[in-house]
Amino acid sequence: MGAPSKHKIYTEYYQTEAINYKKHLDILGLNPETTQARYLYLKEFFSWLENVKIFEIEKVTPKEIANYNNYLKEKISQRTKQKLKQKSIHDNMRNLQQYLGYLLELGSIKSSPASHLKFTPINEKVERFIFNQNQIQELYKIANLEEKAILNIGYGCGLRVQEMSDLNKEDIRFSENLVIVQKGKNSKRRLVPISDKIKTELEEFIFSNENKRNEVFLHSKGQRMQSGTLNKRLKKLIHKAKLNIDETQLNTIGIHNLRHSIATHLLQNGMKLEQVQKFLGHSHIETTEMYTHVSADQIKNVVREHQKESEATKKHSEQSTEIYTHITQNQLNELVKRVES
Repeated sequence: MGAPSKHKIYTEYYQTEAINYKKHLDILGLNPETTQARYLYLKEFFSWLENVKIFEIEKVTPKEIANYNNYLKEKISQRTKQKLKQKSIHDNMRNLQQYLGYLLELGSIKSSPASHLKFTPINEKVERFIFNQNQIQELYKIANLEEKAILNIGYGCGLRVQEMSDLNKEDIRFSENLVIVQKGKNSKRRLVPISDKIKTELEEFIFSNENKRNEVFLHSKGQRMQSGTLNKRLKKLIHKAKLNIDETQLNTIGIHNLRHSIATHLLQNGMKLEQVQKFLGHSHIETTEMYTHVSADQIKNVVREHQKESEATKKHSEQSTEIYTHITQNQLNELVKRVES
């Protein structure tokens, strides 16, 4: 589900409607991230209704539904400065249809103005920028302690930006060479192995900081760094390293690009798809396949290797992988054992 914008609504009627719908989603038992996203999508619709001077949901007709859909198609994302992805529009409109269906079941409306909408699965592969391995090396060379920690957690450990923001010092088990993601996507917990190099650099960063707070990443005001700030720190580092990336492309880059890059580099360096899946915390191996940016032939070869269970494990140079990813084959094998036990 795409990340929805945060919109203010001013009428008490719409505020109450939004809160009641959120409570309904909580009762359904959806994971908190999905509930929050659907709540924000609804707030965006209510904000749009206020702008077009419609203050009662009963007055919404199929015409307004079509106009709102057109508004989403023309909307420019504040984060990417580009038009919304088709999947974001799909998620927004699908949520609106479900909300109106919920009102219909309650008897709050006599018919749904969105009942005519038909949805087909969106198979839109997001083409994210992938750092090449030389660019990663350049970022490490120029990075200060904090920036190197961001690289080590985002690239070396492959954490999502929210997972990085949520990371506490107690989650880094230096004695075990592990980073623990306490609450990943869909509230899943996972273990991420780290090399001695990453361990040393993280120790240097954490113990050089006199702040006694538990959060790993703090901004200048002493509060936990949020996703936006972490993404800005990465962009600042890219500028400092003078990487040959144009401004339009730079606007789309964030911590998640480090995660895509590590996954791609692991496959390119010969790591098996199932091991990359465990490392990233994906539930389905197909997600990992879509997630990485390697050539079609490389993907076919990797999937073929994954499917041949009787074939001996393919050997590759741990040294070449560790140079770029800081993760050895043995560490990934150990991770698989820990997760499956």
